[in-house]
Amino acid sequence: MAALCVFVAARFKLRAIMSRMIGGAMSLSSYYYTIVTNNPEVASRWPEATEWVDVGARGVLVHVRGLVHLGHRLLTHPLAGSVKPNESPYRSVIVSHNPDTTIDLDSLRIIEGALAVVDRLGPLRYCTIPPRVDADYRLIDRTLMESAIESLRAQYGCGAREICT
Repeated sequence: MAALCVFVAARFKLRAIMSRMIGGAMSLSSYYYTIVTNNPEVASRWPEATEWVDVGARGVLVHVRGLVHLGHRLLTHPLAGSVKPNESPYRSVIVSHNPDTTIDLDSLRIIEGALAVVDRLGPLRYCTIPPRVDADYRLIDRTLMESAIESLRAQYGCGAREICT
């Protein structure tokens, strides 16, 4: 239950981050995004906007944390979806393409919280995944990204080729 409360609170914080970042005046067409992923389906769907990381799901979050330390902001929650992070080998997170000059503390708090949840859940539940199940995990992650991108498009307008194609 505590994890759910943290997730819900983090979602509201993420909305505040996005509102502050976009400020109502900046549209999607004037801002670029990067999708950090280890999912080949996401990488092939949005190749211009993807930063491929060849690591496990936790490694994607560690990479995103590094980007947040460099000034990038989270634009999607790192634990979006209902699949536990220790069950799926794939993870995709959308961050701002260009870093700010300062670290966004809300983004840092969210990514650190996500890593704490992953660590608390323990080791990965899979050693080998049957191909059909692996395909399902890739599809789930890609579908989450499609939904997130559609939400960004609806909220901020469209024009950035990287995210709208």
